[in-house]
Amino acid sequence: MAPQAAEVYSAVVQSIEIGCCAPCTLFWFDESASVRLTPKAVLGLFQFIGQAGAARNALAANFGCPRCHGTLAFTHDLQRTTRFTFWRCPNDHGQLITFNQFLAEKNFIRPPSADELAKLRATVRQINCSQCGAPVNLESDSACPHCGAPIALIDSDGVAKALHDLVAASATPPTANPDAARTALSEAQINALFDAERIREREGNHDLIAIGAAAIGAVLGGWLALR
Repeated sequence: MAPQAAEVYSAVVQSIEIGCCAPCTLFWFDESASVRLTPKAVLGLFQFIGQAGAARNALAANFGCPRCHGTLAFTHDLQRTTRFTFWRCPNDHGQLITFNQFLAEKNFIRPPSADELAKLRATVRQINCSQCGAPVNLESDSACPHCGAPIALIDSDGVAKALHDLVAASATPPTANPDAARTALSEAQINALFDAERIREREGNHDLIAIGAAAIGAVLGGWLALR
C-alpha cells in the first residue's frame, strides 16, 4: 500500500499516514484513525477515491494485519442509520476498508431518488455494481443480482456538510455558503452521471459511485487547495 498523509484529531491536530491501494480500492487505518479524521482529511480521501476510479483487482477472501500478521475479522458496523463493513485486526492494530464502505461510513452514499432512478434507466440502462463489479440491468433491477448491494449515488448533502465543517473550523473566511456548495456538488455529479457521451468513453465502466466521486472530487480540489 502507498502511504497517504491525513490529519486526525488527538490532543492537537496531527498528521499521520494511512495505507492506500487504488487498484484494490482499499484503505488501511491504524487503530482508531478512521473515526478521528478531520473534515479536511475526509474530503482529501474522497478526492483520492475520485482520482483512483473503479477497482482493477479482485479482493482476496482473507487479509492479514500488516502489524501483527493475524487474520483480519470481517465486521459489520453501523454509523447513525448507515450499515457498512470492514476487516478488523483482532489485536486492535487497525482496520481495512474498501473505498465504497469508507464513503458509507462517512454518510457519503445514498440511494437514488425515484426521478434519478428513472433518468438513469432512460439514459444508462446498465451499470456495474460498485461492490462486486457485476452488471446490473436497471430496467429490471434496483440492486445487484449477484451480491445484493443496492444501487447508490454519492450524497452531495453529506459532502457539502463535511465541506461546511472544514470551512467552519478554518480561520480563512468561507468562499462559498453551504447551499452554494451543495448545489455545485449536485450539479457536478448530475452532469457526470447523465452525460451520455462521457459515459460511453468509459468503455462500459458505468460505476455510479466511481463516476460521482470523480466528478465531485474534481470540484473539491479547488476548495482543498485553499486550506
